[in-house]
Amino acid sequence: TSCSKDNSPSGPDNPDPNSTLEACFEVSKEILLVGENLQINNCSLGASTYSYNLGNGETRTEENPTVVYGKSGDYTIALTVSNDAMETNTFTRQVLVNDAIVEDFFIFPEVAEGFNGIPLETGINPVNGSIYSIELLEDLEGSGGEKFYYKELDESYESSTIYIADKPYNSNSAFVNFYPSGNMNFVFSRTLDGLYGTQEVTYNNVWNFLNGINSSSKHSYGYLAEGTNFLYFGTEEYSGIYKTAVETRNSSGDAFEVALNSFGDADSMIGDMIKVESGYIAFGAVFSKNLTNPKITNYKPLLIFFDSGLNVSSHIIYEDSVLDSKITSSNDLNGRYHLEQLSNGNIAMYAHGELTVANASGTRISSSYFEGTKNNQAMVSLGDSFVISSDENLRKFDSNGSQIKQLNYPGNYLPEILNIDGDLFFVAGFDMEGEVKLLYGSTDTDLNPINLND
Repeated sequence: TSCSKDNSPSGPDNPDPNSTLEACFEVSKEILLVGENLQINNCSLGASTYSYNLGNGETRTEENPTVVYGKSGDYTIALTVSNDAMETNTFTRQVLVNDAIVEDFFIFPEVAEGFNGIPLETGINPVNGSIYSIELLEDLEGSGGEKFYYKELDESYESSTIYIADKPYNSNSAFVNFYPSGNMNFVFSRTLDGLYGTQEVTYNNVWNFLNGINSSSKHSYGYLAEGTNFLYFGTEEYSGIYKTAVETRNSSGDAFEVALNSFGDADSMIGDMIKVESGYIAFGAVFSKNLTNPKITNYKPLLIFFDSGLNVSSHIIYEDSVLDSKITSSNDLNGRYHLEQLSNGNIAMYAHGELTVANASGTRISSSYFEGTKNNQAMVSLGDSFVISSDENLRKFDSNGSQIKQLNYPGNYLPEILNIDGDLFFVAGFDMEGEVKLLYGSTDTDLNPINLND
């Protein structure tokens, strides 16, 4: 299907094309896959402006745009053109977008039948440069229990796996700190309905177990390097209330100072923290921890500004969060929190399926909520834009929080997205027939899938 411009000489029977306004475009294919590029080529006559309505809520104004559809379906593309006389003309064409065969793009490592494989963290080992994943393996049928593993991937995505620890309670997030000594400190959330704690285990560089610590009154969600020290951020109970906690540890992992803060009479925590020119910014929440059900109430997102000495400069509590009635247990708090400052200074915060974008002072610009999203999801900054994961979708947003691209994919659990040489890589878990299996996936920064099987 195509259209073409008439190149006949102008005259009484062949009017000047410049005086005729006619919308026209060709497409590179009429049937394509989710995530596949569709090239649109303009063949309009007499037009000076172009507006393509892609049928998915997206509008493009380039003359010859390249577009990607994130979901399958029949789409009507409508091109409206105008000329200098402000006249308009419209032309439409349909395309059919089919679900991509995900096996063509992703790698599915084996998880034995009767087991769940759940990713809790993904990163780059600073010692050898390998991609690593911290995973939870759950035996659903036998006596194997629930165990944490550290996995490294080689260039062919073949893995080597090392047992770390048994999982005593509930956990949906983890991180590891590679100390300069070669020791590796693994930290896991450790929760029950009313228990809010942590589990730490440390190994040396040849994987000899050094020590383990369980706590029912504190938890760290991550860390920042600060000179030769490390700032572990999270929460700690003090005099019956959970306070935001930033614990300073030396290069050997020994804690020697902790900064505790409370915000009114509420319990509080820090889920992510970044270093900025003026000090630090932290993202977490305030809530009420109760002895009776529901064990958590009055949940509200919290943004904190610290100076370089970890003194609170200011804070914002986002009072009208949709999460207020959805967070009811300490188990809800055991997942991932993400905070990014974008190149224009705006701040993006993401946890529990709720995305908030604020300006550099913390004033909210936009908020979105993705129903049904699990509590271990990812966010990665691309400078002037960012990508998040939600239930079965990867989504790209501009710096004000407006969605600009979406890719449907099978994942339900995705703790971290890595930007490796300009491409995005992730390890995700997906629900399948009552079990959770794993996949390795990659896209470019516009969420076009990259075939890892090539």
